[in-house]
Amino acid sequence: MLPHENQHAPSVPGSAPLPHQDNASPKLPPAPVGGTHPPVVPYPGGTFYSPEFIELLESSIQRVINEHTSGALMLVSVTNLAMIINAYGHDTSEIVIHDLIRIIQGMLREGDVVQRLQRDQLGIILTNSYPEDAAVIAGRIHTTIQNFGRDNFATAALYIMGAIGSVSFPLETTSAHDALDKVYVAVSSTQDVPYRTFDMTRAEADECRQQMGLANYLFKAFKENRLRLAYQPIIKSKTGETSYYEVLLRLVNQTGKISSAGALIPVAEKMGLIDIIDTMVMEKVIEELRQAKDLKLAFNVSNLTTDNPLWLEKISNLLRDNPDVAPRLIVEITETAAHRDLRRTALFVASLQSMGCQVALDDFGSGYTSFRQLKALSVDMVKIDGVFIKDLAQNADNRFFVKILLDFAQGFGLQTVAEFVETGDVAKTLMEMGVDCMQGYYFGKPLNHRPWLKEGGYEAD
Repeated sequence: MLPHENQHAPSVPGSAPLPHQDNASPKLPPAPVGGTHPPVVPYPGGTFYSPEFIELLESSIQRVINEHTSGALMLVSVTNLAMIINAYGHDTSEIVIHDLIRIIQGMLREGDVVQRLQRDQLGIILTNSYPEDAAVIAGRIHTTIQNFGRDNFATAALYIMGAIGSVSFPLETTSAHDALDKVYVAVSSTQDVPYRTFDMTRAEADECRQQMGLANYLFKAFKENRLRLAYQPIIKSKTGETSYYEVLLRLVNQTGKISSAGALIPVAEKMGLIDIIDTMVMEKVIEELRQAKDLKLAFNVSNLTTDNPLWLEKISNLLRDNPDVAPRLIVEITETAAHRDLRRTALFVASLQSMGCQVALDDFGSGYTSFRQLKALSVDMVKIDGVFIKDLAQNADNRFFVKILLDFAQGFGLQTVAEFVETGDVAKTLMEMGVDCMQGYYFGKPLNHRPWLKEGGYEAD
């Protein structure tokens, strides 16, 4: 229950009414001190914040500079306001914001200001306040947000989620627009913590620029058709024959030099490009299989792709048009995908298998998949993480662990592949241990041409 009186909330359809003081229709409380609530559209000059608030912030910054003190700008974001609107409607969402403003006002000192800046954001200007003071107030606001609910025995509690950011002035900023930018960065960086001050270092800023630059570089390579496939053989342990090839992504720069694109995959995931990358690779792989009827290929998908039903729809449509391809197609997922959401990953695996594809669990052993998880996933093969393979011949502990992994997988009737096989001694040890297939530089590096053709190149691209 809120720590103040005169609470009002509209009834939730289909349930007992939420408690309020009388039976009259709830009314929104009066606008809080500090001005009206502007719409969420840019004001003249391109700012999303009211000119009045910016002017007030600018004057506060100049005052603390002149008085040789310190102040802070805080941004409080109600991160689940859309959920509240969806569950209880517009009126309740407005009551939440107004009540939150009233509570925060009670925490502030004379001269401090709280205003609503956007639909789900409150701005707080603290004068004569040092960083440690802002941290105390942020802690109180966070506690208020956590405890904010209208409990009723017949209904679930209304629950608020929030994020709080702050920036100190003049220590970290000396202008209103810069302060608003930095506090926005701070509140957008909270993630697993409810409160964060703006403390981005020059190195972090450089990293942001680098990641955006790499994302642009990758997207440009995609648009210019400079992303290519390379192929590494996977060898049958008993016969030495090539069982299939794993497809790896390569990038051709403007001078024609080919390099691995593996280092760019985390950037693609973070910057929202992995969908087009995984779709492009899937389409190219299916086209290779369509042209070479005796070929078998495997390719990796991102953990994010296992959550993407549109990707499944695309591959389903392509395989429907090329029914002979699916039995020769292996899709590799990682152990971390299973740990993120076992149920969703199991559905992804089952969907691919229903199309006729095989699914391999990559990096097996790195995440210590349990019997329950392996059974739930029902993959067709596992690829033992190369970190346990590289020094297998000399490392007794790794031999013991790999043997356990092999027994574990074979107990489920799964094919096994050992990665990073780089020497003959390691290959011999694995053969003696009963691994089904091996992959690594000892048998062949990834090739930038189609090894099953007499002449390589990218004529078909």
